[in-house]
Amino acid sequence: MYKKNHGAKIIVSLLLTSACLCAEVTKCQTPGIYQPFTKWYQDPLGLKPLDLSTAFGFAWGSAAVAASLIFTKKDTAFQNRLSSYYETGFSSGYKSPYTCALQNEIGFMYDVRKWMSTGIGLNAFHFKDLVNHTWSFGIRPFARWYPYRTNKVSLYFEYGAGICYSLNRFPLTGTGWEADTARTGTKFNLTSKYGIGAIVNCTNHFSLQLSTRHFHLSNGNVEGIERNPSHDSNGIFLGFIYKPGIKKKD
Repeated sequence: MYKKNHGAKIIVSLLLTSACLCAEVTKCQTPGIYQPFTKWYQDPLGLKPLDLSTAFGFAWGSAAVAASLIFTKKDTAFQNRLSSYYETGFSSGYKSPYTCALQNEIGFMYDVRKWMSTGIGLNAFHFKDLVNHTWSFGIRPFARWYPYRTNKVSLYFEYGAGICYSLNRFPLTGTGWEADTARTGTKFNLTSKYGIGAIVNCTNHFSLQLSTRHFHLSNGNVEGIERNPSHDSNGIFLGFIYKPGIKKKD
């Protein structure tokens, strides 16, 4: 019992420490209920105090995962499963300069409960508009909750936050005569995502997933607010999940 509780405390400490650091960096990101020029339907969970569209939401995600591990019992009849996944999709920015983002991600997920899994993904983003044309590469842990899950179909909500590094400074916001005074982003940025999706199990090992989500990128004002124009977009994503399965004991 001591070992289990000790392990849980270590996990919680790491999650909450990361959350506090992330919250400290991003606490000035959103001056109002929503970011400027943002409608509620463009970022439904971006309102305060949730702020899931910023990396501050990582605090909420960390707390939710920690609470799930501490206050729920592990189902001994449930066999934990490790799976790999790949997903690709396209999101469209709703703020000037209206950047289009091609997103690709590959990673692993682990079912820690029947109704929750955690994962980590390596991502590659390509951003393009009249001003921006660059690639970013990063890593992002996330958690996924399943309000409905069967052997055939599952519905889920997910949230994740991570970091990325761009080949060029991003975002750039100015064109023409205003380029010299426009706000300029940095190569290092924080990313976050939240969304809903569905999974269809095609075989015992192979599944398809379709999702829609909100994507946010900013640097958390690490070089001041004038160097932190954020990117926000919504998009649709298609993914593939592979579960190797568990070998039966002889």
